[in-house]
Order: sequence, then structure tokens, then C-alpha cells
Amino acid sequence: MRLFLCCLIAAIGTANTSHAAPLDARHAAIDRALNFLYKTASDDAAFSRFGEDLLWAFYTISHTAADHRLSESARKMGRELAVRWRKSHRHVPPDASASSIFLLVSGAYAADRLGFPDRRYKSELRKASARFTAQDFLGFDPTHGPPQMDNPSRYDQWYGALIVTFFGDSYGVRLGAHYRDVLQWLPRLRPYEGHDEDMEFDIFYAITHVIYTVDRYHERSVSATLVPAELVFLRRKLDEAIDDENPEMVSEALDCLKATGFANDPQVLEGTKFLIESQRPDGSWAGDPNDPYTEYHSAWAGIDGLRDYHFHGQVKRLPVH
Repeated sequence: MRLFLCCLIAAIGTANTSHAAPLDARHAAIDRALNFLYKTASDDAAFSRFGEDLLWAFYTISHTAADHRLSESARKMGRELAVRWRKSHRHVPPDASASSIFLLVSGAYAADRLGFPDRRYKSELRKASARFTAQDFLGFDPTHGPPQMDNPSRYDQWYGALIVTFFGDSYGVRLGAHYRDVLQWLPRLRPYEGHDEDMEFDIFYAITHVIYTVDRYHERSVSATLVPAELVFLRRKLDEAIDDENPEMVSEALDCLKATGFANDPQVLEGTKFLIESQRPDGSWAGDPNDPYTEYHSAWAGIDGLRDYHFHGQVKRLPVH
């Protein structure tokens, strides 16, 4: 109850805040980051390696951006990339592993949402996925219990399972279990205090991916009353991330706070200022040519941290059993 009241007080205290970072500066930073994402996706080697992730980035931006110009730019880029992905993914390899099937499901779902479905390919994925168990896909069986609570990687394992089952259920191909089977164990992973820095890193990304999967990657807003303990933790880590100059953590905290009703919060505005001032000239925020994932992920996260959202409804209860 105390955690909920903290969030409620924060919401009341910032409800009338209307200041925002200059729109021109935000839009310029977003444009640079989007162009960096597109440049990355246009590279054949990068697209072969990260195409599914990049497709999802362009789809979610196109579907949820409040800025019509940004939405249309991302949609045009995403549709072009979806055609490329479909051309190189005609059939599911007969020896595809569980992890490969997940990537193919996520890519196929993104391609579907961008306007290029393939029923035959979906049927092949259903047959291929049936060869594997929840243990194969997730590393544990959420119908029987959460990850082992003495496992140092339990938060990392759990939010990975959130992502896998979210895409499986959304696309209609069961990947070992259902999303609600995984999400039901959220209360068992609380409280979030008393952990070392490495564990807090995993907790942070577990929390952001609770919000991402519950809100269907920015499609809907989320009632702050559903995740009070999570918001308290995110706020603390946002302050630390700004101090530590960690743009990816800042970005993910910002879009989660926006999703839960705190778009005009002074803490969010401080994080926005940090992102605008720390962006590299090429549009990324972190990584290097030897770490292309961090490069493009920082650009994607930066866009989501900076942009305004057009939410399609609100989540008022968690989708659990």
C-alpha cells in the first residue's frame, strides 16, 4: 500500500506539469535515430542477423507514434523491409532450433502486421514449434512454477519467457506455454529491494518488459495502479541511469513512465533533456561497429524514449489466470 501511495502522490504532484523539451530538438533527434535504424537495416549482413528485431521496431513506431509524419516514415521503411524478409523466408528450415523458431515467429508476426502475411509459412511454424517443450523455449515450465528463485538469472530468464510467449500468443503459434502462464508469477518476483547491481540490472529489464508486453509494445496505456512497486523501482533506476549516462536504460524508463501516465513528469523531462544532449551525430547513443546490436538498439530505444504516443485504449487489469 505504501508503494501505491508513493506513485499516487507522484501522479498528483505532476498532473499539472505541462513543460516539455523543445519539439524541434526532439523531432531532430528522432529523425536522426530513425535514419540510423534504416541505414542499419539496409545493410544485408545486419538485416540477416537482426531483421526480426528491426522489423518489430519499425512496426511498433508506425503503429503507436502520435506524430503522423514519424508514423508514416516508419511504416514505409518497415513495409520495404518486410518484403525483403518474406523473400528470404519462404520456408521454415527442417532443423530449426527452438530459439530459431522464436525469431521466425517474431519476424513473421511483424511482417504480418506490416501488411505481408503468409499462411503457409505460419502453418510450417506451427508444425515446427510442436516439436519442442516449454523447457526448450523458455528454460522452465511456467505452468508448474516460476524460475528457480535461487537462480541468479531468474529475472533474465523470466522476462525472456515473457517476450517469447507474447510473440507466440500474438501470432497464434504456441511457444511452449502461454503469456499469461508466465506473467502470473510476477508477484513471486517481488520485492525488488536488497539485490546487488547485476541483479538490479536484470530486474530493471524484467520490469520494462512487463510493461511492454502488457501494453503490447506501446499500443495501450497501463493503469499505474497495476504496477506500483515496479514504478518505484523504475524511478530510482532512472535517476541512476542519468547519473551513470546510460542512454538505453534512460530511454526504456521514459517510455514505460509515459505508458503509465507520467509523460509530463519532471523526471521524464530531465531524462528527455539528457537524451537530446547525449545523442551522437550519426543518430545512435551507444555501441560501436563491433557491437551493432547496441548501436541500433540504442537508436530504437532513444526514439521510444523521446516520442509521443497514440495509445489505443488502456490496460486496467493484468492478463493473468
